[in-house]
Amino acid sequence: MSDSRIHLVNSQTGNIFPAAPAGSVLFSSVNAGWQGITVELHRISSFELPEHYIDGHRLAVNIGQPVYYEWKEGKRWRQTTLNPGDFCLQTHGDINFPRWWGNFELLAIALDPQFVRQAFQDTGASENISFLTRRGEADTTIADFTRRFRAELASGSYCGTLYGESLAVAFALHLIEYHSGRSQKLRKAAGKLSSQQLKQIIEYVHEHLSEELSLVDLAEQMNLSAFHFARLFKNSLGLSPHQYLLQNRVERAKKLIAIAGKPDLTEIGLQVGFYDQAHFTKAFKRVVGIPPKSFFKQVAS
Repeated sequence: MSDSRIHLVNSQTGNIFPAAPAGSVLFSSVNAGWQGITVELHRISSFELPEHYIDGHRLAVNIGQPVYYEWKEGKRWRQTTLNPGDFCLQTHGDINFPRWWGNFELLAIALDPQFVRQAFQDTGASENISFLTRRGEADTTIADFTRRFRAELASGSYCGTLYGESLAVAFALHLIEYHSGRSQKLRKAAGKLSSQQLKQIIEYVHEHLSEELSLVDLAEQMNLSAFHFARLFKNSLGLSPHQYLLQNRVERAKKLIAIAGKPDLTEIGLQVGFYDQAHFTKAFKRVVGIPPKSFFKQVAS
């Protein structure tokens, strides 16, 4: 377990403090290298947080048993029961004063306001994107994103930074469209990357295939927002950026295995950008249909 990297600001003292007590963070995206979003799985027994300001756009989704939940508005406490899948949403700078009884298992998601702003900067979105306050509400799309974030954390960020950031952008889009503080009509790119842009980005990906690539960084190469870049890339190649990266890492690994007399599969996996043998084997099997050892036996026979 690690300490929470999602921060809150005490409204009385101005001190910054973690969103969860020590020892209550089961999984975290901090080591996954995702930019603009922090996702953590918390398990916290009955607790009362001090009154605080929200640092970043914050969403908490109940992934455990029903929890009796209260929050203070002015001098009055309000109550609800958070059922599995129910969420609470506050925008950056909102004030919050919650408490609950019983074990609260939640997925805590914090979006950096600057990341959200930059990810949608060429879409006509408001310069200062904010979200409505929600407590104890349900949203099937948020529930689906919650499952995907949780699965990615539990797998040790198997799909990598590109996938995590792609999820973050898609998640932020849903919040903007359905939970924004003001109506947003976003311009959505329907075309493709130009032939020159496509050539440039493909060369860049292949030159950095063994590195941990970021959606934000790839978009900057094209002078596009992460949102528009991801859409145009998929329109151009029929694959999302993280799918394209995964496929080409596996293709390069296949070539290295085929020309090796006695391949060191762990070394080949590291060479093409996978961070350990298990990660390489799982990804290879997903793309090729068989693990790398079986593939070597086929090409060697």
